[in-house]
Amino acid sequence: MFIEKLRGRPGASPLFTHYDETSGSRVELSGTTFANWVDKTVNMLDDLGVEAGEPVHLDLVNTDPGHWVTAVWVAAIWQRGCPVAERDDCDAALAVVGPASGIRGPVTVMCSLHPLGLDLPDLPADCTDYADVLAEPDTHWEEPVPPDAPAWLPDITCAGVERLPGSDRRLLFTDPPPGWESVRMLLVSPVLGGGSTVVVTGAPPERISRIASEEKALLTRVGEAP
Repeated sequence: MFIEKLRGRPGASPLFTHYDETSGSRVELSGTTFANWVDKTVNMLDDLGVEAGEPVHLDLVNTDPGHWVTAVWVAAIWQRGCPVAERDDCDAALAVVGPASGIRGPVTVMCSLHPLGLDLPDLPADCTDYADVLAEPDTHWEEPVPPDAPAWLPDITCAGVERLPGSDRRLLFTDPPPGWESVRMLLVSPVLGGGSTVVVTGAPPERISRIASEEKALLTRVGEAP
């Protein structure tokens, strides 16, 4: 149902907006654009040999939990029929890391975290550049998984994700913390409920208030009910 809800969003309606005040960037992804990135990433996972059911160590949820690329990867891993692992102790088939990470897996994809998803100027020799995803087809396909299949290790199942409450609000979060709770509120909740997310990182309080007003978004915190 999560992937069905994602693909059923109105085309031009914003789903995920990310302000990175360090770089001075604003990236807004509509439901259609977000789903397109997800489809390309699923095809990349397939090309890299990741099979359905194999854990993917998504280190981005620890280092960059509020980035739009992190949210795309979560959705793509689920669409491929794989569970997300926060830690590297799960015999993962693949590690997905940011540019400053020293973590490596059997296969490692490194993400530049550039606002437009551009390539890394100094890609380590033992990594694949996530920018290669731009050459992938955006053909949609998804792996069917049973309700009791793991979605987030160690103990959140696909059925558990589907039972989470959704939100139809436009919510703004600042510097969200690492881990599952941020994914639940920034990605799962708006997809299931038809709402949208604005994430702001590295901004002073007065700037946050201005962005909230401009985006017509309710400022909240991860873990709080809107």
